[in-house]
Amino acid sequence: MSTKCLFLFALLMFPIFLKAQINWGDYSQSFPSEVQHKKDALGIILAIRKENNSYWSVREKSDFYFKLLADSTFTKLRSKDIIARTTFDTSSAHFFVHAINKFNAHLYEYRVLEYPSNKIIVPWNSITKFTDSTLIKQSGYPEMAYLGGCKAGFGKMLIVDVRKKNQTSILATSMISWESIKPSVSSVYTSKDLEIFLQKLQFPWSNTLEVQSAPQPIANLKLSPDNNNLVFVLNADISSKHQIQYQLLLDNQIVVDWHDNEYNNSFIWLKDFSPGAYRIRMRYTVQPMNVSEYTFEVEPAWYQTIWFRVAITIGGLALLGFCIFAYLLFQQRRKTNIEIAKKQKLQLELKALYAQLNPHFLFNCLSSIQGLVNQQDFKGANEYLTDFAQLIRGVLSNNAKEETPLQQEIQTLETYLKLEKLRFGFSYTIEIDSSIDLFAINIPSLLWQPLVENAVKHGMATLESSGRINILFSKVDDSLIVAIRDNGKGFDTLKSTTGLGLRLTQERIERLNELQNEQPIVLTFNPNFEHGTEIILTFTHWFL
Repeated sequence: MSTKCLFLFALLMFPIFLKAQINWGDYSQSFPSEVQHKKDALGIILAIRKENNSYWSVREKSDFYFKLLADSTFTKLRSKDIIARTTFDTSSAHFFVHAINKFNAHLYEYRVLEYPSNKIIVPWNSITKFTDSTLIKQSGYPEMAYLGGCKAGFGKMLIVDVRKKNQTSILATSMISWESIKPSVSSVYTSKDLEIFLQKLQFPWSNTLEVQSAPQPIANLKLSPDNNNLVFVLNADISSKHQIQYQLLLDNQIVVDWHDNEYNNSFIWLKDFSPGAYRIRMRYTVQPMNVSEYTFEVEPAWYQTIWFRVAITIGGLALLGFCIFAYLLFQQRRKTNIEIAKKQKLQLELKALYAQLNPHFLFNCLSSIQGLVNQQDFKGANEYLTDFAQLIRGVLSNNAKEETPLQQEIQTLETYLKLEKLRFGFSYTIEIDSSIDLFAINIPSLLWQPLVENAVKHGMATLESSGRINILFSKVDDSLIVAIRDNGKGFDTLKSTTGLGLRLTQERIERLNELQNEQPIVLTFNPNFEHGTEIILTFTHWFL
């Protein structure tokens, strides 16, 4: 197989080898010093992209280079002037040979080896390509041999050798190694030493600032609450903000996602922090898979501490509770005052009704006495007056009371019926359930008096001795039932009445129910009572 065929086979088997020539200004060139001064000095010119220059301060030579220099089998065939560089992106490295052109290229050959595998990428092959006119003009060099562009994976090196055909000694060697790299912080500056950092940034050549500088330790970095600046200085010669990216996390939450640096320089400047635990992650854009991470903590101000927040929360809740309590107390007092005012009003209305009821009662009693006198029944009138005086005494003694014991009310009732019996001659009965304790409950004074008066006036007046009134006191569950029955002619309960006594009683019941709505009093007329009239007063829950 001819040399040309071997070269074509290598191109097909190894796609990492590229044919296209380059834009000379985008690349930095490395070559033996003689190449620049002697037109006939044979040497390999290695061209890699200029962005890689920024990282040579971190790693200019590969460990492979020093290992090979210590290998005598490697160095004995080669000249001492070996060009070795490192590169950090995935771009190809391009190789040119100074002093080899179309006229003498047939005398030379080259090969490409991969190290440390010692794999032959391109076997010894003839030189067939040369710089074109555009590249000659850009570089300023005369026509040169162009060996092409090639690349390897990270952690590998390519070795390019040039020799004369049919000779074993190698005339020129160039080595390029693809190295892994990630950002490394050399120093950290905070707000308190920011002035020193700015002076070093302005005068990087000044040695006097070294004595003044006191950068913060990188490990266990803690910042005070009033610190607003944090500068991470990188161990690299960064010239473009697009060469480095960073991500910022606060308490494991991303606050700044991956983005290009803000400055065309070798530092990352963070400003204005909230308290918490931070992580800053950095990477070079040429190798985004290699990430460096540094941590720092911003201490909270006293008003940002958990204890202050707890105290504020407790104080706020206490204040809120006090406001709610004050509001509820105000509302309750207001409601109480309204209830008191309403109760006082109702009591005044009840007293007014009671005051109207007493003259009505007295008028009826005096009418009865007058009737006895007109009938020349002086003995009956005297007895009536005696009982009437006792009745008036009891009524007046209870006048100031809202309620009186049931026993006194029944006694007053019986005295009144006794008086009226003298006048009209009717009979009456008062029946009391044996389960009722007459001294245990109180009822509104003279509440049923107008109802009994109506039974006498409208029922007994015409019947005289044949008239009957029956009053029954019974207990049903916890309620007191008072039934007033007479055998009079009765009346239509559906028609409105103009009688003062019944109207006053109904109004009193309404006012009493407003005052004590949990113990309502119900006045009903039994429309189905066959012989006369039955009126029922129900005192609900009065035995509770």
